[in-house]
Amino acid sequence: MNQELPVLLALQISAFFVMILMGWAAVKCRIVTCDDAKILTRILLYVVTPAVILMSYQTEAAGETSSGLLVAFAAAVAIHGLFILAARVLGGFLSLSGAEKCSLIYTNSGNLVIPLVMSVLGPKAVMYATAYLAVQTVLIWTHCLTMIGAGENGGKRSGRATLRKLLNINNFAIIAGMLLYFLELRISGPLETALRGMGATIGPLAMLSIGIMLGSSRLSEIPRIRNIMISLLRLIAFPLLAVLAFFLAQTFLVPQTDRMVLLTLLLSASAPSAVLVSQFALMAGQDHHGAAAVNIITDFLCILTIPAMIWLFLRLTS
Repeated sequence: MNQELPVLLALQISAFFVMILMGWAAVKCRIVTCDDAKILTRILLYVVTPAVILMSYQTEAAGETSSGLLVAFAAAVAIHGLFILAARVLGGFLSLSGAEKCSLIYTNSGNLVIPLVMSVLGPKAVMYATAYLAVQTVLIWTHCLTMIGAGENGGKRSGRATLRKLLNINNFAIIAGMLLYFLELRISGPLETALRGMGATIGPLAMLSIGIMLGSSRLSEIPRIRNIMISLLRLIAFPLLAVLAFFLAQTFLVPQTDRMVLLTLLLSASAPSAVLVSQFALMAGQDHHGAAAVNIITDFLCILTIPAMIWLFLRLTS
């Protein structure tokens, strides 16, 4: 399985890009519009993803799994700290804007990674992926929002909005899932069937949503040199930092940890830039076109870079 994993990832990401192209083609054929992507995104974020998260914790509370979950949370905090430090250092050398730094730090660890992990590694690994997503959710609505300045003019109102975003249904799903997991309570019957059936739609819905947004973008502004530079840093330099950090952790700190834990977090750390960065930049009056371009470039190039990072980590830890 380990040797085949990079190939399986490449094949699954390729299938996802076929779905993205379907969404793009639907826009070009005027079957759907950009407004339809907003509806899909809401369904994806507030209905489908919580179902996937909740059901990912429906596994036996074995000691190995519990310790793996704790390692996943600790590793997620550590890797975000490393990325924030690296972006700060690079920001001084390259005169990066707040949005560009955030494009380096924060990844599409929900819409892309959770469907990918679900398809290739299975529901148990999704539980580890949610650890990364939970840490990122807190940071993206605090640190990222502050760096870009999207909340500067909102005052108390913006603070209340940020708190509401932190108290979203996905974080509630993580908390509820963990409670059910540690209390060894199981969802069964029609509710289980409904939640698992809803979760099975996450990949196609996420990719169609990305394709529809791509279809409404101005492609001529995407391949700028600076956008390509930020994209390569996000997909190569920062994941290499994660590979090194996880290799050292696997070798010296947590040698007995299931390698699937670190593989899952490496997928999250190697993913394309987060879509929310461009949305925050738009609210702050920054270059949201640049952030959106980086997201699109990284979405396409990750078909090569994600399997490469997984292959490198497997070689180092074999």
